[in-house]
Amino acid sequence: MKKFILMSVLYATIILPSLAARERNPSRGVKRAVAMFVAYNFLYVFLVLVVWTSMED
Repeated sequence: MKKFILMSVLYATIILPSLAARERNPSRGVKRAVAMFVAYNFLYVFLVLVVWTSMED
């Protein structure tokens, strides 16, 4: 699980912009990409601070 949390940064760098690129309107695509990155960052902080610290090595 720890490895997946670390690798999720790479996955998000590739997947989130590709999802936002499907929008027909470029400005809406940029707004969607920014919103997804902000949501991902909150999720990542939660995973690192709560889940990672509660896991055993």
